[in-house]
Amino acid sequence: MTKLKLTLFLLPVLVLINCATPVILKQNLKSKSKNLEIEMVKLTDGPDSFASGGTNFYPKSDEMRLIHVTVSLKNLKNTDYEVVFAKIALEPTYITVLDDKGKETKKLNSPAFVRHFEVDVWNDIKEDTTGNNFATGKIENSITLKPNEVATRTLIYFLPKVNVPEKLIFLDENSTVIPLK
Repeated sequence: MTKLKLTLFLLPVLVLINCATPVILKQNLKSKSKNLEIEMVKLTDGPDSFASGGTNFYPKSDEMRLIHVTVSLKNLKNTDYEVVFAKIALEPTYITVLDDKGKETKKLNSPAFVRHFEVDVWNDIKEDTTGNNFATGKIENSITLKPNEVATRTLIYFLPKVNVPEKLIFLDENSTVIPLK
């Protein structure tokens, strides 16, 4: 009877552990460009869906997954600076296309969705539910940071399950690269 009680106690714990989203990033990564101080706070493989506007969104193919990248951005300039999320690419790219001359080019893997997050005084990230609504198309494509202002966002990327994220590229004037391996 004791073994049965122990098994019944441990079973939910084991199920919870197996369902947890795997964190790829073990420590925070920091980088600086001419204009930004970038800290990658969290990088997770999944969950493979996100809810917005009362609707759940999933990859259309079983071969794809969602990578969630939480970044903290600080403006280092003395003037306002605009961060365009479409210019933050996750490598490796997930598709190769032909240009007008038939030359192979790689399509950027830019974020499919951006979530607002704020960081509380204990550095815990909590979701701010105002702002983005994927279902209605009202989504944040960029933010303008005032001098020394810090903003935290989670960018959600589609990536084939066979690929492991290798680097995050900020396509600014210097193409700042943050290696993930």
